[in-house]
Amino acid sequence: HALVAQQFGPEPPAPLALVARARQFSSFLMLVGKMGAAQSFEPAAAIILQNKDHLVIPLLLEQLPTAAAFRDAIESLSPEQQAFARAFREMALASSVFGVCVIQLKPQLEKVLKLPANSLTKEIRLTQDLLSLFIDFQVPTDLLTFD
Repeated sequence: HALVAQQFGPEPPAPLALVARARQFSSFLMLVGKMGAAQSFEPAAAIILQNKDHLVIPLLLEQLPTAAAFRDAIESLSPEQQAFARAFREMALASSVFGVCVIQLKPQLEKVLKLPANSLTKEIRLTQDLLSLFIDFQVPTDLLTFD
């Protein structure tokens, strides 16, 4: 998904929020960060949501001026100040693409334990106990691997 927030007129844009909900007996890892070069994702923070968790994160957005507006704004500055302003704009443009990555935990848990796909689908209590070992007690995955 993508969002291009166009603004016409003096009205402030509507506030935006990232909302995530986990269903009963489901769990996932949500990573937020920015898109890097060459189709890479650079995570900045992560959270695990499970069993009807509900998360609302307000998004604080900054509008970047157009290239023409930026050029007009810096034309009266000294060459050193213009160079600094251009470098600052380049950094702002480079980190302006926000990304969210969602990873389902049950399929990843099956891979770590070397179980067939969908083998934990009906084993709700076992899945919750295993996730508790990984999340609450931070048991390393190599201690629980099944051969």
